[in-house]
Amino acid sequence: MIKKISKKFKKVNSQKGFTLLEILVVLTIMGFLIAMVAPRLAGIGGSAVDTVCDTNQNRMMTYLSTYYQDTNGSLPNNLTNIVNENVTAANSYEIPKISDGDPDTGAEVLAEEFDDRNHFVVHYLNNAEVAELAGLGIDSVFNLNDYTQSLIADLDQGSAMQPTDLAENVGVAMVGIGCDTDAAADTFNFSSTVTDRDWGEPSWLGRIVFGLGPECGLITSGIIINAAHCPGGLQNTDNATYNDYNIVIPRLEATTLRMGVDGANLTASGLVHALGKITAISYDGIDLEAINDTGDYIIATNTAHFKVRDFNLLNAQEGWEYSTQCPEGHMYPEDDGEFWAFDTDGGGV
Repeated sequence: MIKKISKKFKKVNSQKGFTLLEILVVLTIMGFLIAMVAPRLAGIGGSAVDTVCDTNQNRMMTYLSTYYQDTNGSLPNNLTNIVNENVTAANSYEIPKISDGDPDTGAEVLAEEFDDRNHFVVHYLNNAEVAELAGLGIDSVFNLNDYTQSLIADLDQGSAMQPTDLAENVGVAMVGIGCDTDAAADTFNFSSTVTDRDWGEPSWLGRIVFGLGPECGLITSGIIINAAHCPGGLQNTDNATYNDYNIVIPRLEATTLRMGVDGANLTASGLVHALGKITAISYDGIDLEAINDTGDYIIATNTAHFKVRDFNLLNAQEGWEYSTQCPEGHMYPEDDGEFWAFDTDGGGV
């Protein structure tokens, strides 16, 4: 028995391992393989995030549809009002801080792409808009009040997720344009950050966006258990803290009436949009400046044959014409190009 064990130990000791050179060769080969495969894996990861986000929004539209039918045409109440309130000043609100895309400066509140695709403006409600929202089932909201990197002084800040009854001069986040002074002023101004290009959906212009947060009617009614979060936002926490899905409220008739006859109260860089109509082109990842040497792409000639659509801001929408968007500003389904561009100043896009 002892001889057998002794022979086995001699056999093991006689086996040679890998030399240091052989190990280095193997590691080098593995490094090359990883370098070749990593970009493909990154692409797969990005696609997976988009797929999960699309699935979340698809389900959210289903839940909203169920709620709308079960409540005979109402939308969820107690939504998140994506504004910060200055509680010591009358009728004073701001859009929360937009990310600068630099994690070294700390996380802001809203993702950069979320604002790029919406160009939010604080819009002050009048009584008619308040009544129409109540008719849709929305009479109470929770002001986000996330003052991260806000210019509002500490003593002027309210409580986070402050319950608020909608009333005249309550400020809400509206896409692109809004009455940004008070309810008595019916002049609609474009966002100060507005550009002609890279909009999300021109059909959202003049519409209010609320968050589907943890207090909303979808949860309190038992249709869903918790507020969903965007996987892309979870990967972007170094830049933005807000990560709820959102509902884009149908354009209110009261809002279109405030825009005036033939859109007389719609202004942008001195340009009054005739009859409230905006003509836009849809495109995907294309440098518009590279198409035209002047730097402006003229929609009227449309030399690149982009898809062209007209959007009339004076058209009020039915209660069921809501949509959703993720906290990075994407809707589902997106049946057009990634971006839209339209002329805000009469000089091309």
